[in-house]
Amino acid sequence: MMPRLSAALLVAFLAGCASTDQLRGAQGSGEKRTYGVSYERAWNLIPYAISETGGKVKERNFERGYVFADYGISWTSLGERVALFCQRKGPGEVEIEIVSKGTLSINISGADWRTKIFASLDRQLKP
Repeated sequence: MMPRLSAALLVAFLAGCASTDQLRGAQGSGEKRTYGVSYERAWNLIPYAISETGGKVKERNFERGYVFADYGISWTSLGERVALFCQRKGPGEVEIEIVSKGTLSINISGADWRTKIFASLDRQLKP
């Protein structure tokens, strides 16, 4: 009985995890801000903003303009996966979108990483 229960809990745990495919598919559903800087400048500061807020960059793609990061377990969260999408909007202008998903589907009280990451980016990218 116990091995079956453990296996069922493991399957439920893995099924509830936010995958990178889910993060890619969530583009367009996050919070967006536009900055008057070059794509390259914004791109180079995104990992710094993630690190400054306690996250770890897991995957980056310069050509496609996305960065995936993980935020670990804390007193208020079972972990978060965050995607940042950086898109050129015009000469010297970029749009950054942040999507945050709980690592587990049962994650109720995760931190608002969008606000924290944007605060870091605002300090670095706004005049």
